[in-house]
Amino acid sequence: MSTWPNSDRPPVPEGARGGSAGPSQTGRGIVPLGSGAGRTPQALSSSAGLFFCALGGAVASSTLSVLAPALVAYGVISVAASSESAYRRIACVPASIVPAVALSLTTGATALVGAVIACLMALAVGEAIVRTRLTPGFACVACALAALCQMGADAAFAAANGTTLSQSVTALLDAYQAQLGAQGSVIAAQMQAVRSVISVMWPTAYVVAALGLYLSALLGAGLATGKAKEGSVPRAPRLVDYDLPLWVVAVLVAGAAGLAFALTTEGAASRVALVVSANVVMALRFAFAAQGLAVLSWFVREKHVGPVASALAGALALYLEMQFVVLTVAGLVDVWANLRHLPRGAAPAETGSAQQD
Repeated sequence: MSTWPNSDRPPVPEGARGGSAGPSQTGRGIVPLGSGAGRTPQALSSSAGLFFCALGGAVASSTLSVLAPALVAYGVISVAASSESAYRRIACVPASIVPAVALSLTTGATALVGAVIACLMALAVGEAIVRTRLTPGFACVACALAALCQMGADAAFAAANGTTLSQSVTALLDAYQAQLGAQGSVIAAQMQAVRSVISVMWPTAYVVAALGLYLSALLGAGLATGKAKEGSVPRAPRLVDYDLPLWVVAVLVAGAAGLAFALTTEGAASRVALVVSANVVMALRFAFAAQGLAVLSWFVREKHVGPVASALAGALALYLEMQFVVLTVAGLVDVWANLRHLPRGAAPAETGSAQQD
């Protein structure tokens, strides 16, 4: 026979008798009132921010160097959010650079330069967000400088070894072609076509690497600004506010003119113009594709499209971009037509939204 009273029901817990005097009124609930439930997370301290800067500098010298800008930018924003003094942010420079240099000394000069560039990219992005200067024009300049610095360093190392970057790429392509030549005439023909493209477009690889560093830094800064106390630091810019300045269009037009010159003339000058113009146009394609993606982001937000449909639309847009440069064309049109009706020419907002340069 059961020992539970009231028809096999469990006994009433002590303190729950008496009708309305439940846990919420007696203070015996699982989460008592005033315990901190629902509070927004606070920003990290300056010491924790410096720790992330040092950790990012250490990671910059490893095979996971693409994560280094995210850590360093997270640390910079954390330091800025915990202190209004600019001198505190200056400490982020040696905190990230020193570990990057120290741990890269054993891996070679090339890795050292790459680690320093990764840290400098994150420091620049973090400082630009704090000063509300992070615009699409700044992003283009930062990626171009990072790519040129890395390319210049590699060119200097190649010259020290008695060769050039172009010759190094050619030797690498020769080695791949020799390995694949024995697989058949079809593969050899395909390799020849790939070689003709890579021999012209190889500098774009430096731009892609620099873009990866920038996006990593932007990710870390965005996480830090989301965690920071409201008003302590400007928010990271949103994709929907991305708007390229007109000087980027001028550079694109100059690149197209260089391509026209290279394709209609012959000689060494034509070859140099082809390499420079083709890589400039390809690099700017990423910038205009991002603007097209911003237009798509604005459209799905205005139409209140659900998250699943938005993800599918983004995936379809990226596929069409790879096949038919749809996002690039949309971004180029938006620069002139202002499809999103952005307040161009106005000063950047206090929230850090990217406006027209």
